[in-house]
Amino acid sequence: MAQSQPFHRPLGVTLLALGAFLAALYQIYMMLVYLGIMSFTFVGNSVSFPSAQWGPALWSLILAAIWIWIGLGFWNVRAYAVQFGIFISLFTLIWGFFALLFNSTVEAETIPWLLAGAIFLYLSYPGVQKQFYDSEVSRMTPEQRSAFEQMQQAQMAMARASYATTPAPAAAAAAAAPAAPSAPAPEPPSDSSSS
Repeated sequence: MAQSQPFHRPLGVTLLALGAFLAALYQIYMMLVYLGIMSFTFVGNSVSFPSAQWGPALWSLILAAIWIWIGLGFWNVRAYAVQFGIFISLFTLIWGFFALLFNSTVEAETIPWLLAGAIFLYLSYPGVQKQFYDSEVSRMTPEQRSAFEQMQQAQMAMARASYATTPAPAAAAAAAAPAAPSAPAPEPPSDSSSS
């Protein structure tokens, strides 16, 4: 019986998961601020709401749940977490901008922006996505791996066939170009004696 190698999670992926969990924790904290349960103090400015702000609180709760789900995906090195991580980090950056337009403060949005920006930049770094892809492929059964390889071969054959039937750009441009108009016929000489 062959022993499997111990699972190795790269340090960057571990930090990525911890960053996602921190973003979720901060969104929960912001939800409590929006509900008026807690206040937020930054550089001497206190942010609190006398009445519950249900819309922002709900969005903060949804963002927290998504960050937890993505953090679990990062922790387990799952491929879905990469695309959702890119999406939700961009969404968090945009959400923070619109929150500024509607009575939030730069101080309240700084931490989510920094965490989301760091996660987006790390996921965009070359080679990071390959770690997640390799981890996902290693989880496949032999049957799944065989089907996956057959699918890749079929896609390559389709791409080659599509490329082979596409006319060359110069030949396609020459065939599509209209014929040049012919030169106008010369005017017959006018009779100047009939005036």
